[in-house]
Amino acid sequence: MVKEINKDIILLSQKSQPTTDSDRGIADDLLDTLKANSESCVGMASNMK
Repeated sequence: MVKEINKDIILLSQKSQPTTDSDRGIADDLLDTLKANSESCVGMASNMK
């Protein structure tokens, strides 16, 4: 599912948690969103440390 790109600096500056197998759906959403924004987006990241 394509999601809105989050640009909230406060939310994005929070420490992330390790991913688990139950986060597979989030990874799929991230890939769908990247594909939908491929014209204007170089890359996206999830769970960066």
